[in-house]
Amino acid sequence: MKRKNSFNAILTLLLGLGLALCLSACSQALDTLNTAAETVPTPVALPTAEPVITIGDAMTLPLDDMSVGPAGYTHAETADPNIALFAFTDTEGVTQYRIYGGYTVFSDGIAGETKTGFYPSDESGAILAQAEDFVDPELEPFGSCAISPLPETIRLRVKYSMLENGLITGVEGGTFVYGSFNGGEGAFYPADSSGMMIPGALPTTDKIFVPSYTPDSIPAADGDRMIVTYIGSQSVVIYLAVDGEWTEERVMICSTGRSRDLTPRGTFHLVRQHPYKKMGEIDGENVYSQYASRIVGSYLFHSVPIGGKKRQVQEYGKKQMFVKYYESLGTIASGGCVRLRCVDAYWMYMNCIVGTEIIITDDAGPTPPQPPVLIYEEPYMDARHEYGWDPSDPDPENPYHAIYTPEFVLDGPVVDKSKD
Repeated sequence: MKRKNSFNAILTLLLGLGLALCLSACSQALDTLNTAAETVPTPVALPTAEPVITIGDAMTLPLDDMSVGPAGYTHAETADPNIALFAFTDTEGVTQYRIYGGYTVFSDGIAGETKTGFYPSDESGAILAQAEDFVDPELEPFGSCAISPLPETIRLRVKYSMLENGLITGVEGGTFVYGSFNGGEGAFYPADSSGMMIPGALPTTDKIFVPSYTPDSIPAADGDRMIVTYIGSQSVVIYLAVDGEWTEERVMICSTGRSRDLTPRGTFHLVRQHPYKKMGEIDGENVYSQYASRIVGSYLFHSVPIGGKKRQVQEYGKKQMFVKYYESLGTIASGGCVRLRCVDAYWMYMNCIVGTEIIITDDAGPTPPQPPVLIYEEPYMDARHEYGWDPSDPDPENPYHAIYTPEFVLDGPVVDKSKD
């Protein structure tokens, strides 16, 4: 009996000890779990990626009113009505150009805001800056000319008058001052009432003054023409009557008599005109010319002389101009007539009527434009380089039309005005 009780006591002790050990292990395990739970990091939200910002290329843009820009800018006309181009005169007297435009800001490739402003440009409106490089119109170097007295050689047009303070005013409004930058060439600039040039203003395009060589006679009627040959500059000017005064309509290069007594001086009136005319002799042979307008007696305005075979017929003669006489235009080289480029002789033939006043003077007039250079090969001229086409001839068969843009191209027979 005593053994049984001892056994039961030992068993109870062992069970109690096991339970205690189990409870201790469980407690430790629970503590471990709690500790592990405490050390697990709290989840953190991932950051949102920043958008990729890019900018587009600089581009020109229209303005609501294409003619109005910032103070100091002058609107510059262009062939493209969607280009807002402006200009101003800087402190050195140089014309600067500005174009209205802008660039688009893209976010992850999606177009957003468009930034706008003014860019430096050339006279065509081409942008000369990076997209973000706008100029500030308020910081532009607007220039103002030094006021100069009018040169003695300048005459004012009849619709302008000189005020007491040196300003020039027009009957249609507007005030102008004559001045220059850094002692350079003078010009007329818009001015304020005090006589100061408006800063940044461009030289006026108005024809305020009359060149000293311009005829001072009063035209009988608007639309009349006058032909003046200036031997001193080997130029011929066609004047057109506009608003009661003579204005330059066309300036042409010429050749007058190779000695003083060959070309007459004085005032004459156009007598008769011929589409193709026999002239005097060169080297013992008669020569011809196109579009001749008679001045007086045997003296005419006409194209460069024509020689060669079949020269009597314009169809052949038009391509047989004397090369050496074309290249002498601008010098005294003729037998007395006034030689012209073919296109100039044609223009006079078509636009100046019989009775038009002609003046031939030793004075110098405007510098004439130089004629296009000849090409020394066929079909432009013959193999001997003696005869050839005048590059300005308006005949549609002229091979020079593929090289030089023609001023006119004949679209049919030219009327024979000699029969009028």
